[in-house]
Amino acid sequence: MALRWGFVSAGKVCSDFGACLQSLPEEHKIVAVAARDLDRAKEFAKLHDIPQAYQGYDKIAEDPNVDIAYIGVVHNYHYEHALLMLQHGKHVLCEKPLCLTEAQAKDIIAEARKRNVFFMEGVWSRFFPVYQKIREIVGSGQLGPIKIVIANFGDCFLDVERVCKKDTAGGAILDKGIYAIQLASMVFGGQKPISVTSSGYLLDTGVDGISSTVLKYPNNAMAVLNSSIMCDFPNEAFIMGEKKKIKVCFPFWCPTRIEISDAEKIIEVHEFPLPEIKGDFIYTNATGMQYEVAAVGKYIKEGAKESPLMSQNESIVIAGIMDKARHDLGYYYDDEK
Repeated sequence: MALRWGFVSAGKVCSDFGACLQSLPEEHKIVAVAARDLDRAKEFAKLHDIPQAYQGYDKIAEDPNVDIAYIGVVHNYHYEHALLMLQHGKHVLCEKPLCLTEAQAKDIIAEARKRNVFFMEGVWSRFFPVYQKIREIVGSGQLGPIKIVIANFGDCFLDVERVCKKDTAGGAILDKGIYAIQLASMVFGGQKPISVTSSGYLLDTGVDGISSTVLKYPNNAMAVLNSSIMCDFPNEAFIMGEKKKIKVCFPFWCPTRIEISDAEKIIEVHEFPLPEIKGDFIYTNATGMQYEVAAVGKYIKEGAKESPLMSQNESIVIAGIMDKARHDLGYYYDDEK
């Protein structure tokens, strides 16, 4: 029987994710979508051939035909809607960032464990074949001890209102930086860094426009992670060991290619083509969401409550890193002051 999904939002990311779900019709089915505006929900339902459209997200929580809720609303609503779905016994896949603070992350995960349902932060990067290859190479010791991860993610998003406003939890760290943070966290085994230090600039709206965050790890290892909504970066990443290094080619958060080099030249290249899915996609390499869809379906079928590739504890660690990085820059939410 197909896993039955309810969409909490009818936004852009839900459109791409929905198309990937529907590319696996034997395993997955979207049975309902909810939006604040009923006409928008109906339009989305018509576009994606979804049988039920609701006004109000509580309807997804109350629908007995929904097995799992996909949380695709704006960042600042993740916490309340994820909690609502969990309290009604739904499995939940919540888009990144999981929520706004480490405290909220702990609350949500405690609720998921209490309800004994599957719950995961939707860091889709972790399920790309390139990321699997990175884990294999790092784990094999081929690079030698890892000494530094450098990741850059920046796009000029100053005309995107949601990203520039504090009341929608905007800013570069929450929107872009999380991808760099999760890569470093994966490479260093999901452990909590020894220290987090961030420097940068805030926009007039109070959210971070550009920053560099340094994470220190045991054994003289570190990560330097740069994020921006003020200008475009190369959007590549590097994982450097004592012997060799990996270049995670653009776009590093949803990549299809890595290059392994020694001190002089490229010695290996690994490429993985994206799934071919018909339709008009909005985001870069969005058909790669199919990897995440397939993984979540497998976990739930097997009775797992979380993913070993994106664990709940690691989501808490990442949320804590983002808290410290924001605070170093002077970015506090109104209820944090």
